[in-house]
Amino acid sequence: MSEERRRVLNNLDRIEDRLRDAPEGLHETGEPASDDDLAASGLDPDVALLWGTYDGLELGGGEARILPLADHAEATEAAEAEGRLHSGDRVIGERGRDLLVLAADPHAEGADVVLVEEDGERLPCASSVDRLVLALLGEFSVLFDEDGEYQEDLFGDDGELTPAAERRLLRRHLDLDPDAPLARFRLAQSLRRAGELRGAAQELRQLLRRAPEFVWGHLELGRVRLGDAKPVEAVAAFRRAAELAADPGLRAHCLALACLALSNMSAATGPSAQGKKAMSAKTGPGEQDAKASSERAALAAAALAANPNFAAAQEAAVRDALAGEDLAAADEQLALGLAVVPGHLGLLSLRPALAELRERPRDDEGDDEEDPDADVDPALRDDDAERVAARARPEPPPTAGRGPGTGSASSPYGGRTPAKSSGGRRSRRPARSRG
Repeated sequence: MSEERRRVLNNLDRIEDRLRDAPEGLHETGEPASDDDLAASGLDPDVALLWGTYDGLELGGGEARILPLADHAEATEAAEAEGRLHSGDRVIGERGRDLLVLAADPHAEGADVVLVEEDGERLPCASSVDRLVLALLGEFSVLFDEDGEYQEDLFGDDGELTPAAERRLLRRHLDLDPDAPLARFRLAQSLRRAGELRGAAQELRQLLRRAPEFVWGHLELGRVRLGDAKPVEAVAAFRRAAELAADPGLRAHCLALACLALSNMSAATGPSAQGKKAMSAKTGPGEQDAKASSERAALAAAALAANPNFAAAQEAAVRDALAGEDLAAADEQLALGLAVVPGHLGLLSLRPALAELRERPRDDEGDDEEDPDADVDPALRDDDAERVAARARPEPPPTAGRGPGTGSASSPYGGRTPAKSSGGRRSRRPARSRG
């Protein structure tokens, strides 16, 4: 027996134990698939072992599904018709509105199982199907109590999972599938938002060893390095993200972040420790600033080549944020736009409105709780700002999009955070928020 087959069989035993110990009705399993169906499935024999034990699984009251073999072809054809798959992909399950797909090229994807979102965004999800099921069961053991109801200590006053609870779920997931890139990415995000930059960097190093071409991993590493006052490394990470980005809007966004990192470095009162290290013995601060300015200009030109309407998209995004009184989004979109086109009159004209919003008393002014983003560089804030810029298309009008790191996407729920059921008893499909 091969080591891989032994590993899968061991995980199937662990899955059986968790299913047996779970609250009644929380999970449902299908009967084993027949030998003939397994032989005709076209699945690798080791992968097929899961269906040879459970021909279909419904987990967490329908939160996630592993489809029976008989449903694979129809689900795959439907996803292909929507343009959501690569050639050779196979749909094997669902998580909410997203698809769980056996990747045609796991090596390139960085994962055997890829999560394909509604807009076609592909996120490396799990190192194998059996580990995915085991990790999902681990999550649900944290989320639900022994009666199958949501654990009370997981939710904040708004009914959403708290950041601490999200991290608990992600860590449980990674305990059971250590090579799951998406869960590790979201854990790194959560740590970075909490100011734990060293921990976030460690998670991202592990992630990028497993999935070196995961564009959002490089973008997140750039944000971590920017927050850690390492602009040279931040620029390198943003440039790598831009190289990997297939979408022109996302590529422009990554390049804009690199421009912002260089602008911040040039605007500093003196060269940083990292900047000093990067300078040669014959290069003075003035020459270094000139070099950074030249590099920024080249990156800005590349951003505009990827998205000629970048400045207009940023102006529209700032106006939208101002209309919604979203100071963080307005700050970030303005900073990114001016990093690429410093003299853009439309963007510059919005500065007074932004200053007025900044001075306006907030509804929660006087509350004891501090704003965790109050002293954060605009380039490090995570909110709807990133999804607007990241997926804005070159063609006018600019369109809003999203990435896996938006809002409450540190949740392992495909970018959505499950909300506590208002009725006290768990609902079959928890409500979600995009943040």
